[in-house]
Amino acid sequence: MSWCKNGMLLAAGGVAGLAIAAWLESEGSFVSAPKREMTNTDGMEILLEKIRSEAEWAMDECTTDEQREKVYEEVKASVGKLQAALERSGEKIVTELKGQYERTCSDETDEEMDGDQMLKYRSMIEKLLKDMDTSKKTKSEQASDEISGILATSGLTK
Repeated sequence: MSWCKNGMLLAAGGVAGLAIAAWLESEGSFVSAPKREMTNTDGMEILLEKIRSEAEWAMDECTTDEQREKVYEEVKASVGKLQAALERSGEKIVTELKGQYERTCSDETDEEMDGDQMLKYRSMIEKLLKDMDTSKKTKSEQASDEISGILATSGLTK
């Protein structure tokens, strides 16, 4: 009969715990930690670190030069996919910005904006587009440098 008693006490404790948790959440006194917003560089660094650790693990497992060459090709393919995804995302953003810029300019008449305001607006948009292109190129170069670093530390060069 003691196992029945223990089972009932366990079930009662579980129900009580669920009730307390529901009460705490409804009162708002159960505060979760604030979420940290990731920046683009954090995400890129995380992806490159993941590729690096997987490549290093694979290189440790390799016993022949052919296997190491396959790892090298996989790293190149992974970084190539990342570069292609970055390029597509960059092109999409540029297209959206150009569309917004054209809609904004066509909605406003020249009477509403004087020449100085129009020049400032255009230069701001052109600078933003130039910065995005530069950022895209920099990320691609960083990825290539990371691959070179991985290959150099593993002793594999092409």
